[in-house]
Amino acid sequence: MVSDKLLEFTAEYYGFNINTLKHIPRSSGKIMNKIYTFNKNGKVYIVKFDPPSYEHNHQLRETRAAMDFNWYLAENSVNVSVPLKTTGGELVVLARDGGEEYIITAFALLNGQLWGYESGNARMSFNWGKVMGDMHRVSKNYKPANDYDVQKDIFDSYYWGTYFDELKMYPGVYKIVRELLAEITDLPRDKDSFGVIHGDMHQGNIFIDGEEVNIIDFGDSIYGWFALDVAISLCHALLWDGKNSEGNDFTSMITENFIKGYLSANRLSDFWLSKITMFINYRRICMNPENNLGCKREEWIYNIENDILFDGCGLKSVSDIITTASGCNW
Repeated sequence: MVSDKLLEFTAEYYGFNINTLKHIPRSSGKIMNKIYTFNKNGKVYIVKFDPPSYEHNHQLRETRAAMDFNWYLAENSVNVSVPLKTTGGELVVLARDGGEEYIITAFALLNGQLWGYESGNARMSFNWGKVMGDMHRVSKNYKPANDYDVQKDIFDSYYWGTYFDELKMYPGVYKIVRELLAEITDLPRDKDSFGVIHGDMHQGNIFIDGEEVNIIDFGDSIYGWFALDVAISLCHALLWDGKNSEGNDFTSMITENFIKGYLSANRLSDFWLSKITMFINYRRICMNPENNLGCKREEWIYNIENDILFDGCGLKSVSDIITTASGCNW
């Protein structure tokens, strides 16, 4: 919890009654932010207090950039958690409390709940794809608030430096990495293929209310390819929910409906649709084998070297499903 002094400061900045504040306990030791809810004008909001990370030198700048993009999406009717500005019109506040600095942000509380993905739910897969398509479509006209508070580029990512260098201990994987990064580096950038993307739109960053899908947590938003954003979602969807405990395979259902939902809201050319599985492989490689959803090191190496996403699901089969769902021909 944060001090009463900081809470009073926050209540004044956002213009709410401090007596409506409620602390939300977090069980994960990995999550450093402190979260509260409060009431304002008959609505419930969430306020987050994030201590600046030693790992991210530009966290304040990147938080401002993410919040500005989040605000832009909300203003353009994309289903996102709507940021709350302070009484002075700020989206991000930096405050000091007992020698510690905090980055403060606030959002309207969404109805519904975090998505515990339901295997076999075709409509939700479609809606998930559609909300991403909506986001990419409107992001094509997005302009940052200024020249300083901007999202980082994909090539500024940790994965383009230290992490991939560490993979030299796996010669087969590292060879694939070098070829993959060379291909990605040479990809074209244009308004219809490259822009600000969410960067981490997996099941844990989706909030649902009935069949409505809402996007939360733009903390990993970057400048990248739209096809990469699609690939990240599909990679997590298939790894986590491609099969259920009874062994039922939902790979085709999830992929087909996600792609159809996406294309109902935003167009990707055949060229970029053909790159989705390449980006799925990129995302798969980025998942550290030491902490990879139960995947053992040997299994991770074998799957990467043999174009397998998970047991029984090859990247070629995913590509075929995308081809059929999109009606493209490459």
